[in-house]
Amino acid sequence: MYGTTTAAVDSTFIIIIAFGFLLFALIIFFTIYFAVRYRRSRNPAPSNIGGHLGLELAFIAASMVLALGMFFYGLTGFKFLKMVPADSLAVHVTARQWSWLFTYDNGRKSTDLVVPQGRNIALTMETVDVIHGFFAPSFRIKQDIVPGMKTYTWFKAVNPGTYDVLCSQYCGQEHSKMLATIYVVAPDVFKKWYNDEDVDIPGLTSE
Repeated sequence: MYGTTTAAVDSTFIIIIAFGFLLFALIIFFTIYFAVRYRRSRNPAPSNIGGHLGLELAFIAASMVLALGMFFYGLTGFKFLKMVPADSLAVHVTARQWSWLFTYDNGRKSTDLVVPQGRNIALTMETVDVIHGFFAPSFRIKQDIVPGMKTYTWFKAVNPGTYDVLCSQYCGQEHSKMLATIYVVAPDVFKKWYNDEDVDIPGLTSE
């Protein structure tokens, strides 16, 4: 339905913002309309206005439908974020004060995350000390890493380039320095790097 975690989160925010602007426009419209329609010059003598059961029920029903519709749309996106695709490349993430360690299935380790373009990446995460949070804003993923348990997240990078990784939970004195970079490279370049062959990835420090 969405394809990527970025699309899942962005589409939900777009829907929320669109409905927000729609409701704002309606409020402004009716505010101006009633101010003009019931201005003092047209209604010099005030009168009591009674309730309208049908209108009140319609307003309640419309509000419920809108709220539930947004809830279920958001829930669909949330489920998508939590369902790791079966064909994903597995990477184990170790969080520690104050750095990241990425371990691949063949035993290759790196302090930055190198991934192939267009491939689903499944992250299994653990911490060796305190609570950390894996946050990759470009891919709209943020997952807490809690002592004593494994947590999971995934993403797919469509475009090559470099992307930031931050720790989203305050984890001590050097928290602000707990950074890493996601290097999204062509599949053939990743294959060479994965197999520890000689390949140049600009910006990536040698291990």
